[in-house]
Amino acid sequence: MPTEYFTAEELERYATEYWREVEESDGFDFSNGMMGGLMRYHCDCRYPYRILVDLYAKAGLHRYNMLKGTSFQLAEMVKFNMTPNHVCSFYITLLAHEAADNTSQKTFQVRVDEEKFSQLNMTCSIARLKGEVTTHKPWMPHFHCGAKADGIFKGEIPDWPLDDDAFNDGKRFYVVEKSEWEANDWISMYLELVVCANDRSLTSTIQRTDVMSKLEIVKVAIETGIEDVEPPNERLKAKSAHVYIIFKGLAEARALRRVFEIGEHVERKAIVRRVIDDKGYLTLTGKLCGGQSTDTRTCKKRPRNSYGL
Repeated sequence: MPTEYFTAEELERYATEYWREVEESDGFDFSNGMMGGLMRYHCDCRYPYRILVDLYAKAGLHRYNMLKGTSFQLAEMVKFNMTPNHVCSFYITLLAHEAADNTSQKTFQVRVDEEKFSQLNMTCSIARLKGEVTTHKPWMPHFHCGAKADGIFKGEIPDWPLDDDAFNDGKRFYVVEKSEWEANDWISMYLELVVCANDRSLTSTIQRTDVMSKLEIVKVAIETGIEDVEPPNERLKAKSAHVYIIFKGLAEARALRRVFEIGEHVERKAIVRRVIDDKGYLTLTGKLCGGQSTDTRTCKKRPRNSYGL
Protein backbone atom coordinates (compact mmCIF):
# COMPACT_ATOMS: atom_id res chain seq x y z
CA MET A 1 0.00 0.00 0.00
CA PRO A 2 1.38 3.47 -0.84
CA THR A 3 2.75 5.30 2.18
CA GLU A 4 0.31 8.19 1.71
CA TYR A 5 -2.46 5.89 2.99
CA PHE A 6 -0.70 5.50 6.37
CA THR A 7 -0.93 7.92 9.23
CA ALA A 8 2.25 9.30 10.76
CA GLU A 9 1.70 7.10 13.81
CA GLU A 10 1.30 3.99 11.66
CA LEU A 11 4.48 4.77 9.73
CA GLU A 12 6.37 5.28 12.98
CA ARG A 13 5.15 1.94 14.34
CA TYR A 14 6.08 0.24 11.07
CA ALA A 15 9.58 1.72 11.11
CA THR A 16 10.08 0.80 14.77
CA GLU A 17 9.01 -2.80 14.13
CA TYR A 18 11.18 -3.01 11.02
CA TRP A 19 14.36 -1.89 12.75
CA ARG A 20 13.59 -4.06 15.78
CA GLU A 21 13.37 -7.12 13.54
CA VAL A 22 16.53 -6.15 11.65
CA GLU A 23 18.46 -5.56 14.86
CA GLU A 24 17.35 -8.81 16.48
CA SER A 25 18.65 -10.73 13.47
CA ASP A 26 21.89 -8.71 13.28
CA GLY A 27 20.80 -7.55 9.83
CA PHE A 28 20.46 -11.02 8.29
CA ASP A 29 16.76 -11.90 8.52
CA PHE A 30 13.64 -9.76 8.45
CA SER A 31 10.26 -10.07 6.78
CA ASN A 32 9.50 -6.56 5.61
CA GLY A 33 11.30 -3.78 3.82
CA MET A 34 11.13 -0.02 3.97
CA MET A 35 12.44 2.99 2.10
CA GLY A 36 15.85 3.90 3.49
CA GLY A 37 16.37 0.47 5.03
CA LEU A 38 18.58 -2.41 4.00
CA MET A 39 18.33 -3.56 0.39
CA ARG A 40 17.50 -7.28 0.04
CA TYR A 41 18.64 -9.67 -2.67
CA HIS A 42 18.07 -13.37 -3.23
CA CYS A 43 20.91 -15.13 -5.00
CA ASP A 44 18.77 -17.46 -7.14
CA CYS A 45 18.67 -14.67 -9.71
CA ARG A 46 20.93 -11.83 -10.82
CA TYR A 47 22.23 -9.55 -8.09
CA PRO A 48 24.59 -6.56 -7.98
CA TYR A 49 28.35 -6.83 -7.45
CA ARG A 50 28.02 -10.58 -7.79
CA ILE A 51 31.72 -11.46 -7.92
CA LEU A 52 32.64 -9.07 -5.10
CA VAL A 53 29.82 -10.27 -2.82
CA ASP A 54 30.81 -13.90 -3.46
CA LEU A 55 34.39 -13.00 -2.52
CA TYR A 56 33.19 -11.33 0.68
CA ALA A 57 31.35 -14.55 1.54
CA LYS A 58 34.56 -16.51 0.96
CA ALA A 59 36.47 -14.03 3.12
CA GLY A 60 34.04 -14.75 5.93
CA LEU A 61 34.62 -18.49 5.61
CA HIS A 62 38.38 -17.80 5.51
CA ARG A 63 38.06 -15.96 8.85
CA TYR A 64 36.03 -18.81 10.33
CA ASN A 65 38.53 -21.42 9.11
CA MET A 66 41.52 -19.52 10.50
CA LEU A 67 39.92 -19.16 13.93
CA LYS A 68 38.35 -22.62 14.13
CA GLY A 69 40.89 -24.74 12.25
CA THR A 70 38.25 -25.90 9.77
CA SER A 71 38.23 -26.02 5.97
CA PHE A 72 34.77 -24.79 4.94
CA GLN A 73 34.28 -23.84 1.30
CA LEU A 74 31.51 -21.87 -0.33
CA ALA A 75 28.85 -24.14 -1.81
CA GLU A 76 26.03 -21.75 -2.63
CA MET A 77 25.01 -18.15 -2.03
CA VAL A 78 21.53 -17.86 -0.54
CA LYS A 79 20.79 -14.16 -0.02
CA PHE A 80 22.27 -10.92 1.23
CA ASN A 81 21.21 -7.55 2.53
CA MET A 82 23.21 -4.37 2.03
CA THR A 83 23.17 -0.72 2.98
CA PRO A 84 22.32 1.62 0.08
CA ASN A 85 25.63 3.49 0.01
CA HIS A 86 28.78 3.71 -2.09
CA VAL A 87 30.64 2.31 0.91
CA CYS A 88 28.45 -0.60 1.98
CA SER A 89 27.82 -3.16 4.65
CA PHE A 90 26.84 -6.65 3.52
CA TYR A 91 24.89 -9.25 5.52
CA ILE A 92 25.36 -12.51 3.64
CA THR A 93 23.68 -15.88 4.12
CA LEU A 94 25.36 -18.82 2.39
CA LEU A 95 25.79 -22.57 2.35
CA ALA A 96 29.21 -24.13 2.89
CA HIS A 97 30.76 -27.56 3.28
CA GLU A 98 34.01 -28.94 4.62
CA ALA A 99 36.61 -29.49 1.90
CA ALA A 100 36.63 -33.25 2.44
CA ASP A 101 32.82 -33.58 2.58
CA ASN A 102 30.73 -31.83 -0.05
CA THR A 103 27.58 -33.76 0.85
CA SER A 104 26.87 -32.07 4.19
CA GLN A 105 26.17 -28.35 3.93
CA LYS A 106 25.78 -25.86 6.76
CA THR A 107 24.25 -22.39 6.75
CA PHE A 108 26.61 -19.52 7.54
CA GLN A 109 26.12 -15.82 8.14
CA VAL A 110 28.84 -13.32 7.21
CA ARG A 111 28.96 -9.58 7.81
CA VAL A 112 31.40 -7.39 5.89
CA ASP A 113 31.77 -3.62 6.27
CA GLU A 114 33.63 -1.57 3.69
CA GLU A 115 35.72 1.42 4.72
CA LYS A 116 36.62 2.86 1.30
CA PHE A 117 35.20 2.82 -2.21
CA SER A 118 37.33 1.54 -5.11
CA GLN A 119 40.00 0.25 -2.77
CA LEU A 120 40.26 -2.97 -0.78
CA ASN A 121 39.52 -2.03 2.82
CA MET A 122 37.00 -4.32 4.48
CA THR A 123 36.36 -5.83 7.89
CA CYS A 124 34.54 -9.09 8.59
CA SER A 125 33.15 -8.89 12.12
CA ILE A 126 30.74 -11.84 11.85
CA ALA A 127 31.41 -15.25 10.32
CA ARG A 128 29.33 -17.87 12.07
CA LEU A 129 27.04 -20.81 11.73
CA LYS A 130 23.47 -19.59 11.63
CA GLY A 131 22.08 -19.72 15.14
CA GLU A 132 25.33 -18.83 16.87
CA VAL A 133 25.40 -15.55 18.78
CA THR A 134 28.69 -13.71 18.34
CA THR A 135 27.87 -10.00 18.08
CA HIS A 136 28.47 -7.13 20.43
CA LYS A 137 25.58 -4.71 20.96
CA PRO A 138 24.50 -2.12 20.03
CA TRP A 139 23.89 -3.09 16.41
CA MET A 140 24.58 -0.50 13.71
CA PRO A 141 23.68 -0.74 10.00
CA HIS A 142 27.14 0.39 8.93
CA PHE A 143 30.32 0.94 10.86
CA HIS A 144 34.00 0.38 10.41
CA CYS A 145 35.55 -1.15 13.46
CA GLY A 146 38.67 -2.64 11.94
CA ALA A 147 40.82 -5.27 13.56
CA LYS A 148 43.25 -3.74 16.03
CA ALA A 149 46.75 -3.79 14.56
CA ASP A 150 50.21 -3.11 15.91
CA GLY A 151 53.82 -3.08 14.77
CA ILE A 152 54.37 -3.09 11.01
CA PHE A 153 50.65 -3.62 10.45
CA LYS A 154 49.64 -0.15 11.62
CA GLY A 155 49.37 2.79 9.26
CA GLU A 156 49.85 2.69 5.51
CA ILE A 157 50.48 -0.54 3.63
CA PRO A 158 54.20 -0.73 2.83
CA ASP A 159 55.63 -0.04 -0.59
CA TRP A 160 56.81 -2.88 -2.77
CA PRO A 161 60.52 -3.56 -2.06
CA LEU A 162 62.74 -1.58 -4.41
CA ASP A 163 64.74 -4.71 -5.16
CA ASP A 164 62.93 -8.02 -5.73
CA ASP A 165 66.00 -9.74 -4.30
CA ALA A 166 64.75 -8.50 -0.94
CA PHE A 167 62.43 -11.52 -0.92
CA ASN A 168 65.54 -13.68 -0.46
CA ASP A 169 65.76 -12.37 3.10
CA GLY A 170 64.37 -15.43 4.86
CA LYS A 171 64.10 -13.65 8.19
CA ARG A 172 61.70 -11.08 6.76
CA PHE A 173 59.90 -13.01 4.01
CA TYR A 174 58.73 -16.49 3.22
CA VAL A 175 58.51 -17.15 -0.51
CA VAL A 176 55.51 -19.42 -0.96
CA GLU A 177 55.92 -22.55 -3.03
CA LYS A 178 53.58 -22.91 -6.01
CA SER A 179 52.06 -26.06 -4.52
CA GLU A 180 51.30 -24.08 -1.35
CA TRP A 181 49.53 -21.16 -3.01
CA GLU A 182 47.53 -23.65 -5.08
CA ALA A 183 46.55 -25.48 -1.88
CA ASN A 184 45.67 -22.26 -0.04
CA ASP A 185 42.91 -20.79 -2.17
CA TRP A 186 42.68 -17.72 0.07
CA ILE A 187 45.77 -16.36 -1.72
CA SER A 188 43.97 -16.23 -5.08
CA MET A 189 40.92 -14.88 -3.23
CA TYR A 190 43.04 -12.00 -1.91
CA LEU A 191 44.20 -11.22 -5.43
CA GLU A 192 40.67 -11.27 -6.82
CA LEU A 193 39.46 -9.08 -3.95
CA VAL A 194 42.03 -6.38 -4.56
CA VAL A 195 41.33 -6.41 -8.30
CA CYS A 196 37.54 -6.25 -7.89
CA ALA A 197 37.63 -3.67 -5.13
CA ASN A 198 39.65 -1.34 -7.35
CA ASP A 199 37.23 -1.68 -10.27
CA ARG A 200 33.66 -2.60 -9.37
CA SER A 201 32.70 -2.71 -13.02
CA LEU A 202 34.42 -6.11 -13.02
CA THR A 203 31.92 -7.46 -10.51
CA SER A 204 28.52 -6.79 -12.00
CA THR A 205 28.03 -9.10 -14.99
CA ILE A 206 28.54 -12.75 -15.74
CA GLN A 207 30.78 -11.88 -18.67
CA ARG A 208 33.28 -10.27 -16.30
CA THR A 209 34.03 -13.63 -14.66
CA ASP A 210 36.29 -14.16 -17.65
CA VAL A 211 38.59 -11.46 -16.26
CA MET A 212 39.01 -13.33 -12.98
CA SER A 213 39.65 -16.63 -14.73
CA LYS A 214 42.63 -15.16 -16.60
CA LEU A 215 44.48 -13.99 -13.48
CA GLU A 216 47.66 -16.02 -13.05
CA ILE A 217 49.83 -15.91 -9.96
CA VAL A 218 53.57 -15.80 -10.66
CA LYS A 219 55.09 -15.37 -7.21
CA VAL A 220 53.90 -14.96 -3.59
CA ALA A 221 55.80 -13.85 -0.49
CA ILE A 222 54.56 -13.53 3.08
CA GLU A 223 55.81 -11.06 5.69
CA THR A 224 54.71 -11.48 9.31
CA GLY A 225 57.11 -9.28 11.25
CA ILE A 226 58.39 -12.34 13.14
CA GLU A 227 61.84 -13.75 12.42
CA ASP A 228 63.00 -17.35 12.63
CA VAL A 229 59.60 -19.02 12.24
CA GLU A 230 59.93 -22.78 12.12
CA PRO A 231 58.93 -24.30 9.86
CA PRO A 232 58.96 -21.18 7.66
CA ASN A 233 55.64 -22.01 5.98
CA GLU A 234 53.89 -21.53 9.34
CA ARG A 235 53.80 -17.88 8.33
CA LEU A 236 50.90 -18.78 6.05
CA LYS A 237 48.81 -19.22 9.22
CA ALA A 238 49.82 -15.92 10.85
CA LYS A 239 46.93 -13.74 11.98
CA SER A 240 48.81 -10.63 10.84
CA ALA A 241 50.61 -10.73 7.51
CA HIS A 242 51.50 -8.81 4.39
CA VAL A 243 50.97 -10.88 1.26
CA TYR A 244 53.00 -9.77 -1.77
CA ILE A 245 51.68 -11.15 -5.06
CA ILE A 246 53.16 -10.91 -8.56
CA PHE A 247 50.59 -11.85 -11.19
CA LYS A 248 49.62 -11.47 -14.82
CA GLY A 249 46.48 -11.89 -16.90
CA LEU A 250 44.92 -8.50 -16.13
CA ALA A 251 44.73 -6.95 -19.58
CA GLU A 252 43.94 -3.47 -18.29
CA ALA A 253 43.60 -2.14 -14.76
CA ARG A 254 41.40 0.93 -14.97
CA ALA A 255 43.16 2.63 -12.06
CA LEU A 256 46.56 2.05 -13.64
CA ARG A 257 46.06 2.45 -17.35
CA ARG A 258 47.32 6.03 -17.57
CA VAL A 259 50.73 5.04 -16.24
CA PHE A 260 51.35 1.36 -16.83
CA GLU A 261 51.57 -0.82 -19.88
CA ILE A 262 48.40 -2.74 -20.68
CA GLY A 263 48.12 -6.38 -21.73
CA GLU A 264 47.60 -9.78 -20.19
CA HIS A 265 51.34 -10.50 -20.48
CA VAL A 266 52.28 -7.68 -18.08
CA GLU A 267 53.39 -8.82 -14.64
CA ARG A 268 51.66 -6.68 -12.06
CA LYS A 269 51.91 -6.55 -8.30
CA ALA A 270 49.50 -6.45 -5.39
CA ILE A 271 49.98 -6.16 -1.63
CA VAL A 272 47.29 -7.34 0.78
CA ARG A 273 47.40 -6.84 4.53
CA ARG A 274 45.60 -9.31 6.79
CA VAL A 275 44.95 -8.57 10.46
CA ILE A 276 42.88 -10.74 12.80
CA ASP A 277 42.66 -9.33 16.32
CA ASP A 278 41.67 -10.72 19.72
CA LYS A 279 37.98 -10.01 19.01
CA GLY A 280 38.20 -12.18 15.92
CA TYR A 281 37.70 -9.26 13.53
CA LEU A 282 39.34 -9.83 10.15
CA THR A 283 40.48 -6.72 8.28
CA LEU A 284 41.80 -6.97 4.72
CA THR A 285 43.35 -3.94 3.04
CA GLY A 286 45.27 -3.90 -0.18
CA LYS A 287 46.53 -2.03 -3.19
CA LEU A 288 47.26 -2.83 -6.80
CA CYS A 289 50.62 -1.94 -8.25
CA GLY A 290 51.30 -1.65 -11.92
CA GLY A 291 53.80 -3.63 -13.89
CA GLN A 292 56.04 -2.26 -16.58
CA SER A 293 55.78 1.46 -16.04
CA THR A 294 56.61 4.52 -18.09
CA ASP A 295 57.65 6.42 -14.97
CA THR A 296 59.09 3.50 -12.92
CA ARG A 297 56.79 4.16 -9.95
CA THR A 298 55.44 0.64 -9.69
CA CYS A 299 54.24 0.67 -6.11
CA LYS A 300 55.54 3.73 -4.33
CA LYS A 301 53.51 6.33 -2.48
CA ARG A 302 52.25 9.01 -4.80
CA PRO A 303 49.32 11.45 -4.97
CA ARG A 304 46.05 9.49 -5.00
CA ASN A 305 43.80 9.66 -8.00
CA SER A 306 40.04 9.12 -8.06
CA TYR A 307 40.54 5.37 -7.78
CA GLY A 308 42.54 5.58 -4.55
CA LEU A 309 45.90 4.75 -6.16
